Amino acid sequence: MTFVKLAAIAALIVAVPAAAIPQKATKPAAAKPAAKPAPGKPAAAKAKAKAKPRTKLPPPALNIAEKDGFGVMQVAAPDAAAFIAAWKIGDGAKNETTRTVADKPLFTLLIFRGCKADADGKCDIVADFAITRPDGTINEDNKGVVVWDKTAPADPKKPMIGDGALGYGVDSEGPFGDYRVVATVTDKVAGISVTTEQTLTIAPALAAPEVK
Repeated sequence: MTFVKLAAIAALIVAVPAAAIPQKATKPAAAKPAAKPAPGKPAAAKAKAKAKPRTKLPPPALNIAEKDGFGVMQVAAPDAAAFIAAWKIGDGAKNETTRTVADKPLFTLLIFRGCKADADGKCDIVADFAITRPDGTINEDNKGVVVWDKTAPADPKKPMIGDGALGYGVDSEGPFGDYRVVATVTDKVAGISVTTEQTLTIAPALAAPEVK
C-alpha cells in the first residue's frame, strides 16, 4: 500500500344526574331480549388504537466531529485537485467517494472550522492518521501531518480545506477490502483534539475483455 502526503489543499365528560321526578308505581315493562347480531355479521369489535412506531434517528456521521467550536469533516475523493476546485464553488460532493479499485488511489482531505488563533493571528492544526487494513493490522506512519499553519481564516465559522491530506492505494496484488481511516485532528493553540473516521473500500480492477 502506498501513502503520500498532499499539500494545498440540528373529555372530560361530567355526568349530570337526572332530576328526581315523583311517579306512580307501575309494573316494570317486560325486558326485551337483546338484539342478536345478524348471522354472518359478527359484532364489530372496538378498534384498538395502534401505537405509533418510534422514529429511528440516523446514526451519527463518524466522518464529522466537533468540540468546543472546533469542527472537522473527513472526506475522500479520487482527484484531490478536482475536489478542491469543485468545493470552492459549492459542488464538491459530486467528487466524493469511498470506493476505488487497484492502481487508482483515493485522497483523504480534512475540512475544518473554528480554529483558535495565537498571539500572531495564526492557527496551528495537525493530524495523525491511522489506517486499519482489511487483515486488522494498522499503519500509523502518518503522524503530525500539517493541516493549517498560517494566518487564521477571517471568518472562523467558514469551513476551510486543510493543506494536509493523505493519498493511498494498492496495486493489482492488493490487499483488497475495507480500510478504516482514522484522523485525530488537533488545534494546538486551543489544545483541542477531535477524531473522525471513514471506511474506504478497495476492490480489484476489472479485467479487460479478451479480444477475439
